[in-house]
Amino acid sequence: MNQHILIVTLDREQGSAIKQVLKGAGFSNLAIAHSSQAAINLLTDHPVDAIVSAVDLEPVDGWRFARIIRSGALAVKLHVPIVMISDGFSERIAQATSKAFQVNRFIPFEKFHTLPSILSDLLRQEKPGVPKSSLLVVEDYLDTVELVKRVLGSRFDIDVATTGKQGLRAWTEKRHDLVLLDVMLPEMAGNDVLKEILKESPRQSVVMMTAQSTPERAAELIIDGAVDYISKPFRADQLRQVCEIAVQREDFIVSNEEFSSHEEALYQEKELAQITLQSIADGVIRTNAKGEIEFMNPVAEHVTGWSFEHARNKPFRDILRCFNDSNQAATNPVEITLNNQSTLYGTQDVTFMDRDGAKLKLDHVTSPIKNRHEEIIGTVMVFRDITEEHELARQLDYQAKHDALTGLTNRAAFEDYLETVIEKLPQSDEVHALCYIDLDQFKVVNDTCGHIAGDQLLQRISSIILNKIRKDSDVLARFGGDEFVLMLSDCPIERATRVAEDICQEIQEYRFVYDYKTFAIGASIGVVSLTSEIANTNDALRMADNACYVAKEKGRNRVHLYHIDDQELVRRSGEMHVVSKINHALENEGFSLFFQEIMALKGDREKHKHIEILIRMKDEGNDWITPGFFLPAAERYSVAPKIDKWVISSVMKWLSENRRCLDALEMCSINLSGLSFCNEGFSEFVKNEIQARNIPAEKICFEITETAAIRNMHDASDFINTMRGFGCSFALDDFGSGMSSYAYLKALPVDYLKVDGMFVKDIMIDPIDKAMVKSINEIGHVFGLKTIAEFVETDDIIDELCMLGVDYAQGYAISKPAPISALASSCT
Repeated sequence: MNQHILIVTLDREQGSAIKQVLKGAGFSNLAIAHSSQAAINLLTDHPVDAIVSAVDLEPVDGWRFARIIRSGALAVKLHVPIVMISDGFSERIAQATSKAFQVNRFIPFEKFHTLPSILSDLLRQEKPGVPKSSLLVVEDYLDTVELVKRVLGSRFDIDVATTGKQGLRAWTEKRHDLVLLDVMLPEMAGNDVLKEILKESPRQSVVMMTAQSTPERAAELIIDGAVDYISKPFRADQLRQVCEIAVQREDFIVSNEEFSSHEEALYQEKELAQITLQSIADGVIRTNAKGEIEFMNPVAEHVTGWSFEHARNKPFRDILRCFNDSNQAATNPVEITLNNQSTLYGTQDVTFMDRDGAKLKLDHVTSPIKNRHEEIIGTVMVFRDITEEHELARQLDYQAKHDALTGLTNRAAFEDYLETVIEKLPQSDEVHALCYIDLDQFKVVNDTCGHIAGDQLLQRISSIILNKIRKDSDVLARFGGDEFVLMLSDCPIERATRVAEDICQEIQEYRFVYDYKTFAIGASIGVVSLTSEIANTNDALRMADNACYVAKEKGRNRVHLYHIDDQELVRRSGEMHVVSKINHALENEGFSLFFQEIMALKGDREKHKHIEILIRMKDEGNDWITPGFFLPAAERYSVAPKIDKWVISSVMKWLSENRRCLDALEMCSINLSGLSFCNEGFSEFVKNEIQARNIPAEKICFEITETAAIRNMHDASDFINTMRGFGCSFALDDFGSGMSSYAYLKALPVDYLKVDGMFVKDIMIDPIDKAMVKSINEIGHVFGLKTIAEFVETDDIIDELCMLGVDYAQGYAISKPAPISALASSCT
């Protein structure tokens, strides 16, 4: 055989033995290097076809030598086969380490006679790969199976079973490293499959998939023997993290059992054990029965900041200090293991601190070491540094609960907090106050200087309010736009009113300067005392909002304290004032139709002309008011169906009078309120309007929001089926804004998915938003739906959407909303 083989080992006798067995098998071009530096020097100029390396090398160990090879820094192919050998090793740890360092094979020196067959097999492969862990997916929903394959295919060799019995048979035949098991399965339930697997192999790692993600359900699955669970639908990063930790679990367990059960043998073979421990990628610390350090491998030295020389015989608690989530000293895992005389599996509730005071998160297993008489003679802790992963998860959790612009608590997190406070009110003597803060004149800044100036103003106002409250007990949240909500904990209403007045005064005195322009800003603040009479979060927020509205009605830039008698005033002077404007507009031609183009990203864009109908209302000064002002009140006071009927009648009339435009249009989309399709007789009204104007039903598409459809699932489904039978099509608007968006697609027979604009607008700078758009588009296509991206504001976003395969785009980069008359002009 003419292949060039490089043997790297410090042990000359070992190198000679390997060379002899390879030469006997026909490998003639053999070279030996007796240090990693010599091997690196040789590989700088001389490529080889395969490398056989010992772990114990100098000055760079075998693992790091392999990393240098895979980096591409040497004159050798990136995929050159590497076989690692060692005089002694823990098989499970060695396998895991080999995968981590992209080593193709790992064998003990005692089996070096198998090298010829191993090398021959690797050299026959064009690109020999690193052995993968095996994964069995037992899931009857094929979309989930495909998602798992796509996410985990590069990490695992995946087998699939679609029923419980098939899964049990497949596992019995192959004994996979990891089983990903659905709870609900045909033929045999997932829980029963789990029991049968654990009966045969108690250490088998099994991750359960479930759509019921309650704490009680999670506890049941773990108690039944699952190592973890994942809620469906799940994100790709969640799936990777759960499966990566689960597949490594048995590595940790087996390695600890090996170290514990063979403690006496390790004493006799100390040098051999140290070579093995120094070779693994995990940290290892061994103590005596007093909890004093007896051994640390290099990884443990690196993570803790202590050299073994300085840590020897010191108590474990002095090497790695432990704290709980409240930053209070916690009992360390060595002491817990010695006291309980059982293995401890570390959790992320404990934070460690290294020698320099840096905080660490460790995924660890600490086991007691027993002699042949079952007496505990020490402990061994095997750990992996997951500080970076934990910090990333913490950042994602922070982002999910905080406003990206101001850093304040966001609406969802605040509502959760407020709900907890209200639940405790009947059992507590504490008095809390809720403040609703709405900035005055914010729109002037936004319209005059643009959104960047508006963002800076919001950040400055946030700082002003924060400086006026207690940072350790009060909570300030941004609710959206220029609205803030403040919880003053354990604060009597008199003091809360003074705090609100101070905030109002501070904001009034503040002058915002931007681009040489100076603006005076004010704030209207509503204050409500939280008592046990308040039933829920919505009531509390409504009361504070009403009080804020009264403050605005009384002249703005003031504080108003909510009283029970305010309710009628707010109803009349607030939202009912808007409702009266709506009714006046309906009766006096105060509404007007606008449109915005929806551009096809595939095929002939002129041929596939698609528009969305919009609506505007005139105010007293004949300025156009956007739906964001009047639709919330219309929804709350059930006026929305009147608006929808006006829109449908007006659109059908306009299309019948502009036949050229009608002929040119492929689709005309009309938004509907959730209240409308719940109204009896509404579908008949729509059909009559379409027929009376002789409009082709297939050119009409109705848009309903995801939230409205889910809230009125039965009525929405009935209305959609009725109108689709008549020829109309449907689009699900703002898709992705709900936590269970995908779960409802099967129940809603729509034709288009409109991707929520909050994901689209930052697609060029936020990889998570891009991934969400990609996922929604792919899922939509799987269901046979066309996809429409909203909030498309730049040409770059259009190009990115084209690359992702999105079908349509809508936003300012394509066209701004315009009066419907402009469409008529373009059709002549």
